[in-house]
Amino acid sequence: MELYATGHNPWNQLQFDGSKAEEEPEDICNFTKVLSDDNAQVTSIRAFPSYTLVFNQSTITQHPDLSSLLSSLPPNETFTLPGTLTQLIPFETGFAALLNSPSSAPPPPPSFGSLSATEVYTWGDDRFLPTLAREPTTSSPASCPGLVTYLQDLPTGPVTQIAAGGYLLAALTAGNDLYCWGHAGRSPVAQYLSLSDVPEPVIIGDDIEIVDMAVGMSHMIVLTTDGEVYVIGSNTNGQLGLSDTEIAKEWTRVDVPSCEGRIRGVAAGPKASFFWT
Repeated sequence: MELYATGHNPWNQLQFDGSKAEEEPEDICNFTKVLSDDNAQVTSIRAFPSYTLVFNQSTITQHPDLSSLLSSLPPNETFTLPGTLTQLIPFETGFAALLNSPSSAPPPPPSFGSLSATEVYTWGDDRFLPTLAREPTTSSPASCPGLVTYLQDLPTGPVTQIAAGGYLLAALTAGNDLYCWGHAGRSPVAQYLSLSDVPEPVIIGDDIEIVDMAVGMSHMIVLTTDGEVYVIGSNTNGQLGLSDTEIAKEWTRVDVPSCEGRIRGVAAGPKASFFWT
């Protein structure tokens, strides 16, 4: 296994070799190998500034702030979702959840085998409705999980993965199609992709299919079925791995360094990006 990283590094957060840290380390502006272990594999990367997720079957308890949680005060909200929770992710003004649908939900098309039908729910601040991809109602207000109907019955199968960062959200289908939505006034990537407030398919190039994706505060990274890495968005801290570019307003393929094995996945922090073999 090899892990490569690029981006924001003021506290040596991209340094894993145990060497003595510099007093004022510089950001990393190209994908650089930061970890190697022949006897291990990457299972997940969780790079974020500060938030807490607690998984408890499909019941979500939401606290107003961290001090309330640490003080053992009762939560201000408790939600029971109609299915098995597989992902729970935050964005700037809310949350999104991916669920395996209850057995009563229609199955995915036969071409996708035994994959379960899935549902995406969003909730958060109603002042930023484009991030929710749904219209709040009295029975389903913005502050409570609500179903994103636009991500049901998609032509390339059920949603298998969701990601979010800043004011941008993304979903990946079983057939390797990418859907994105967000607040164009707040998210530069949403603006560059001309996104609306409902999930829309994102085309990176002819015959390019996506197997993994991740979203930072103002950038996005994807991995294609051919093992290539594409990025878009801000590069102010080197998070795109493009040393000669300040910003990429279109999808740009990264010339990744020679590495052992095939690239297996990508991840993103607020101002950093990762891939591993």
